[in-house]
Amino acid sequence: MTEQLFPQGQRLKPLRKGPLTSSHLVRWCAAQQNWDKIHYDVDYARNIAGLKERVINGGLKQHYLVQMLQENLADDITISRLKYDFLSPDFVNESLEVRGQIFGSGIIGNHRVLQIGLEVWNLDQEKVSTTAKAHIVLPAQSDIANTLDPDFLPARLDERIKPADEQVPRQIKDCIGTVFESAESDYPVDLSRLRLFCDAIGGMPAIHYDLAAARRAGHDNVLAPHLFPIHGLEASPDSLSLSEDPEALGREAMSEIGRNFGRMFGIPNSGMVNGGNDVEFHSFLQLGERVKAASTLLEARIKQGRVGGSMLIATSLNRYFTTSDRLLLRERQSIIYRNFQ
Repeated sequence: MTEQLFPQGQRLKPLRKGPLTSSHLVRWCAAQQNWDKIHYDVDYARNIAGLKERVINGGLKQHYLVQMLQENLADDITISRLKYDFLSPDFVNESLEVRGQIFGSGIIGNHRVLQIGLEVWNLDQEKVSTTAKAHIVLPAQSDIANTLDPDFLPARLDERIKPADEQVPRQIKDCIGTVFESAESDYPVDLSRLRLFCDAIGGMPAIHYDLAAARRAGHDNVLAPHLFPIHGLEASPDSLSLSEDPEALGREAMSEIGRNFGRMFGIPNSGMVNGGNDVEFHSFLQLGERVKAASTLLEARIKQGRVGGSMLIATSLNRYFTTSDRLLLRERQSIIYRNFQ
């Protein structure tokens, strides 16, 4: 990244993706190892999940947010914070555009930081489907103005543990404040997985899949994409079975922690949606390393839906390390279970 002034209000170059066909979504499902049928099974999406069409994966959109920042700033950019909220679904065959604007800059802790606001604009629906905020760490010599917005994004994740609502079932209440799920990858990250992952996103920097390119950029090894550790838990064959129930969502065979809360407590997954994530980035996972992770339940609450019925909102703190104990990511995540009984 060259030395430069980043003026408040400056707009970044947009990143356009799409139309995202069913083939694009299936390729991403394979790369993410996400078998959620709302993304590729039109009958399930319409008749079981009650959607008008198959849904573009939220996991794919979160990587688009990072990619847009990389294209505007640097391939190995340090994103100290990235908070994103999914406002509404995007559907198969629609096109998306990631847009960004600098909101402020200044010193946070010992770092020079940019505050960048982001949004995913659905070009077909003509509305914002995802909003995001990011803190970007700049080199110490970067020329910036002191225009920080103190209300833009807190410096650290909210880790507070809150008592559960009275209506929350006892077995869930008893888990508040505890590590309710942990996992360790059975396999190290390899170039084949990274190649598939980057191909599914499209247009990714070569430092994420090519050793020669990574070394030319000054790195000793290939760096997995920023948010890859969330998907980096590799389970042994036959350890995560798909359900034979035709109404099963397909997530029962996923190895991502914190996202299988319903499976653990017998909550039907058919009404489950991701309510948003808040991520602290600490270091890149590298080729040949293995991931381990643990999920602590921070809170569980009941909320009435806008169209009737109760929703359970479960919020967890997910922590990702290498098996040599180097911290990779810390993530606050909320999962919503609609029509909760």
